Amino acid sequence: MNLWKNAKIFVPMPERPPIQAIGRVVEALEPGRLYRVELANGYLAYAVLAKLGPQPENRDAVGRRVGLEFSPFDMSRCHLVSWLPEDA
Repeated sequence: MNLWKNAKIFVPMPERPPIQAIGRVVEALEPGRLYRVELANGYLAYAVLAKLGPQPENRDAVGRRVGLEFSPFDMSRCHLVSWLPEDA
C-alpha cells in the first residue's frame, strides 16, 4: 500500500526577479509619490515611490530620467528606484 500516492506536497514557486528598465517622467500625479513614466518604446506606466524612497532634489520631476523595477506579473505599475543624471 502506497501512503504517498494522494499526499499533497507544498512546493513554493521560485522567486522571480523584478524587471529593470529606464524611463522618463511624463507627469507628476502626486508629486513625491506617484508619477506617470514613459519607456523608450513608448509604453506608459505608473511609478510609485516608497515612503523612504529616493526623493528628487527639486520638485520639478517632469522630464527626468528614472530607474524603474517592474513586477513580472503586472507591467502597468512599477517602483521608482533611482533618479538618473540628466543627459549631456
